[in-house]
Amino acid sequence: MEIGKRIKAYRGFLALSQDDLAKKIFVSRQTISNWETDKTYPDIQSLIALSILFDVSLDELIKSDLEAIKMKISRNQANQKSDLHTKIMLISTVLSALSIGLVVAFPESNAILLVPLVLFLPGFWSSLRLEKFKKENDLKTYKEILAFSQNGDVNALREKRTGQKMGMVECLIVLAYGVATLIICIIAIAIVKFFKQL
Repeated sequence: MEIGKRIKAYRGFLALSQDDLAKKIFVSRQTISNWETDKTYPDIQSLIALSILFDVSLDELIKSDLEAIKMKISRNQANQKSDLHTKIMLISTVLSALSIGLVVAFPESNAILLVPLVLFLPGFWSSLRLEKFKKENDLKTYKEILAFSQNGDVNALREKRTGQKMGMVECLIVLAYGVATLIICIIAIAIVKFFKQL
């Protein structure tokens, strides 16, 4: 991505410090630093503010990044890697929940308690990797920028990611995931009890 170099160059041309630029467009100095070092990408509002301040078109500011943005959005190797981590997380959780039946079947064995834990660890590791992936690839911001550059509906994309709505969706996903895991545990326990009676 070239945006970091462009921001730094335009900032230097106007003889602004990172702190001065941050105050002018209402962000933190750390945000400017993150943009200039390509740790994060500016959202569409910040890009518009930068283009006005630097007196350049938005197209000129992000033109060289558009192909990279399209690549990030498209189904690439990173997305396939996130799919793999999602599958590992789901399989690990299901196996861990099913192994609860072993704990019920052999309550006298303390070692059997490790089985669900060991089966759960790959899922936990994968969930951490997924969170890192989401932070590294801010696809929501990229989709907004691409939509804006192609005269698309940025507001529709922005509405999809409003904080309250996203928080509610995330809570529902976690709740559904927890309920599904609980159901699998109950089924595993029922199966073990059924075979113990035989």
